[in-house]
Amino acid sequence: MSVFHLKYRPTKISELDLVEVADTLRNFLKSNDIPQSFLFSGPKGSGKTSAARILARAINCQERKDGEPCNKCSNCQEILSGGSIDIIEMDAASNRGIEDVRGLKEKAYLSPGKLKYKIFIIDEVHMMTKEAFNALLKLIEEPPSHTIFILCTTDVSKIPETVMSRLIKVDFRKGDKKALKASLTKIIEGEKIEIDEKTIDFILNKSDGSFRNLQKNFNELVLSLGKSIKYEDLVSFYINKSGDYNEVEFEEDLSVGDIKKILERLEKMAIDGVDFVDFRQNLMEYFMKKLLLIFDVGVGKKSDLGVAQLESLITLLIRAAKQEKETDIDQLPLELAVIDFIDNNKKNPLVKPKDEVKAEIKEEKEVEDNVVATVNCEEPLVLEVTGMDLEKIINSWGNILLTIKPFNHSVEAFLRASRPIKFVNRKLTLEVFYPFHKDRLEEPKNKKIVEDGLFRVFGVELMFECVLGKSRKAPLIIQNDTPVENVSDQLTDKKVDNKDLYDVAKDIFG
Repeated sequence: MSVFHLKYRPTKISELDLVEVADTLRNFLKSNDIPQSFLFSGPKGSGKTSAARILARAINCQERKDGEPCNKCSNCQEILSGGSIDIIEMDAASNRGIEDVRGLKEKAYLSPGKLKYKIFIIDEVHMMTKEAFNALLKLIEEPPSHTIFILCTTDVSKIPETVMSRLIKVDFRKGDKKALKASLTKIIEGEKIEIDEKTIDFILNKSDGSFRNLQKNFNELVLSLGKSIKYEDLVSFYINKSGDYNEVEFEEDLSVGDIKKILERLEKMAIDGVDFVDFRQNLMEYFMKKLLLIFDVGVGKKSDLGVAQLESLITLLIRAAKQEKETDIDQLPLELAVIDFIDNNKKNPLVKPKDEVKAEIKEEKEVEDNVVATVNCEEPLVLEVTGMDLEKIINSWGNILLTIKPFNHSVEAFLRASRPIKFVNRKLTLEVFYPFHKDRLEEPKNKKIVEDGLFRVFGVELMFECVLGKSRKAPLIIQNDTPVENVSDQLTDKKVDNKDLYDVAKDIFG
């Protein structure tokens, strides 16, 4: 059986999976003046290299029509066979130095052997060194008239601006379901495979938007299950591959810190021969979606884990992906990630699960109904949160600062310079005296830190807003700015320490 992603690789512009890319390249090819330097930018498996090869053929085609290569003329046939000396492909991940670019320059100034244009396709170009980019810059600034460069990258941010400014950028993206299904349908029809829509939809969801992943995964399915694929067999296949420990169960065990149960399940998966690379990839995608849900991106049930927890977990899973290449013990990188995550959370009270915090608050029996606060406020505040009022917030201000400080010194310093002035409808209003302080505190990342701190101290979810004061006022008297165990050493007015001043100054002046 043929390898699907090679057998069904596009050979014409019209066969490209991304319609907008096909239209862009076709317009270039129809013009009389084709650019000499392109940058194909997009995620892995989105078709950049295939598009570059088609473009190389189309540019040199003797019978090009409406921007399409004929794939029949001698030039097209020579390129398709892989024997053309005028089509040079280079992997910058392994040929990234200045000497490699110098060798490329020598080839560029030689006239083509047979074709009209020499085409240089440089993959993973962002891996080049700074010196190599400097050498390449001169070449693409003043390229020989018979050369065309097609640079491909998955990380456009690493390409110097001086180089970027000389390139015509073509953006590739992950495939949506429509494009992915069209790509898969070519294989299904070409291989005469029996499969229903429900099963196709399941396979598309496993592709992560990558056309190459989709084709390779489907190739594996056909080899394992044959040319008649039923939904029940497909689900069993993925359970055997990734184990019966699904992402939801993993998240629940992680939330309660049941490290023994998690490690036992992972060890069982290792004995059963589960693919840990696949399982870890599924976890990364699952928790990425959970992180986005916190910011109302996507649909689904939100996680009990907070932003800080999810960021920490995803970072540890990325670390595990790198470690997978360095060990023969398949489950070890993921087990280390789990151990570090749970151990870090034990040291970090702000990232406790909300259910646990709510239970602690309930045990303290802080029950007061409809309290009216008039402290430091011109009008009474009718509260909708049991046991909460402005006075309580002011009296707890030191604890709030103490809770937030480990996560961001600058945010704590900005809060220390502000004053709580109003509390109504679960919203706390802070008076600040500098526009910069207001802007920084209202940044989504910093706002989340403050709201998490308020939740930790009071056990209820509160919002806050900032208003700009007209004139500087006396600092708030802080009565409880030390941990409970050091209450005898409390200070009445703790000033911002040197580190805080340094952090604030760094935020302002860089």
